[in-house]
Amino acid sequence: MSSAGEASRLVIEGMSRSFGETRALTSASLRVRPGEIHSLAGENGSGKSTLIKILSGVLRPDAGTLTWEGDVRKHLGSPSGAQGLGISTVFQETLVAPEMTVRDNIYLGTDRLFRYGRRKGEEVAGARQALGDLGLDGLDLERPMWALSLAERQLTTIARAIIRPWRLLILDEATSALDAQHRDRLFDYLRLARSQGKSVLFTSHRMDEVLGLADHITVLRQGATVAAMAVREASRRGILGHMSGRADIMEVISAGPGPGGAARDDAGHKPDAGPEAGPRPVLRVAGLALRATSTPITLEIMAGEILGLAGLEGQGQVEFVECLAGLRRAASGQVQALGEGGQARAVHSYRGANRLGIRYVPRDRRHEGLFGPLSVFDNFAVTLWSDFNRLGLLRRRVARKRFEEFTRSSRLVSASPGRPISILSGGNQQKVLLGRWIAMRPRVLVVNDPLRGVDANTKEELYGLFRRLAADGVPIVFLSTEIVELLTLTDQIGVFHEGSLVAMLPTETSSDTDVVAAMFGDGEHGANEDRAKEDGANEDGANDG
Repeated sequence: MSSAGEASRLVIEGMSRSFGETRALTSASLRVRPGEIHSLAGENGSGKSTLIKILSGVLRPDAGTLTWEGDVRKHLGSPSGAQGLGISTVFQETLVAPEMTVRDNIYLGTDRLFRYGRRKGEEVAGARQALGDLGLDGLDLERPMWALSLAERQLTTIARAIIRPWRLLILDEATSALDAQHRDRLFDYLRLARSQGKSVLFTSHRMDEVLGLADHITVLRQGATVAAMAVREASRRGILGHMSGRADIMEVISAGPGPGGAARDDAGHKPDAGPEAGPRPVLRVAGLALRATSTPITLEIMAGEILGLAGLEGQGQVEFVECLAGLRRAASGQVQALGEGGQARAVHSYRGANRLGIRYVPRDRRHEGLFGPLSVFDNFAVTLWSDFNRLGLLRRRVARKRFEEFTRSSRLVSASPGRPISILSGGNQQKVLLGRWIAMRPRVLVVNDPLRGVDANTKEELYGLFRRLAADGVPIVFLSTEIVELLTLTDQIGVFHEGSLVAMLPTETSSDTDVVAAMFGDGEHGANEDRAKEDGANEDGANDG
């Protein structure tokens, strides 16, 4: 860990950058020392990504100075110029060539057009070393990138960055796609690099990562640096206050679900399912075995319930939500949408799930959710075609009215609707994606890590949105890699291990330790079997009646 008097590796002073009338940076300053892990904090749209692109040579600033190891310059010229100085960057969105192999992606760009002077054996050894440092020792280097999970793609892009001779590693929300196990392995690598005199600059909306990993923190707000402090002087409340500009900011992430679970309206009441006793089931999972060796899952998801899903990467939770959305066929069993009278209709495909009102928000918004060249409005309206078309032509006036009504009521989108969505921050892009599916009035909402890359204050707004949906009777299946988020928002948490649902934990009486234990296979107490027996007893009772 560096000392305060040590010479700086990187100094930014008075940096500004505009895009037309939008001022992304106004007066940004930053100081990073050798042997230091430095966190760059700020809400979505605060200018973090713009500053990182300047430091990576992707953008040139309008004004300000950049000093790299004592050499003052106006900009870094180009990405290759930044890499030549020893600056290596991992951007928020996973940038890969899908049809190329893992090995080719790791070495992508290292030798410009051709690979000179390096044998395949050397590449294999180097790639295995980099991936091994990140906990992916057994990954097949000749596998195409499209066949990897999002976490594996993210770790491959990090391996691409660290395989170069770097002195400053920049990570822009690099942990947002990782589970706890791989995140901890990455942090071990970063701490080792710090002890060797290297520097790390990272952004994260997970406050526990900022406070647990960083030595110093710089906070941006509306394009300007508003605070810089040592982590020993920082607090969660203070950082969030600087980010928002509000001294009275509530500690959103640590607030917890409150008594009785989280599926409540703004007044704290559970949704009323009608005069009948108990809530109404909306979705049934009947004997669903994700894999040939998996324990079948049987459960019902009730109106107004927020069901959380957790698990280490690749343990079956993503397969489960994809089965609910009709994107994947299970080894056996069915997903059934239940009508008002209890009639069951099986989900056989994604299109069929949509017809039944099951809306799915994917985890990888860049590749699976958004159309980068299109505007904010077009990305919002693209799934509303059936509602807003006449004779094959989009009724834009009607669609725009729905867009304006929705943005006013939900506060989801703050950008001009005509701007390309690709220039928005990751959090604002996620708002548009969520808004699109919620505007379709779902009967069931299935979301796969929907708050990845979203700042703490925006999370507070979105938590309120999910609770209002639940209060209106919409069941939500909520997969997240953040345990504290699941404990904050959901009624109960289903934990997956080795392809099976091994625990069903009520958030009211569970802790993060309980969830982690189940994730590592220590919570296999037959919770799914108990719920299956209960559901079966209810069905038998209904049949007897």
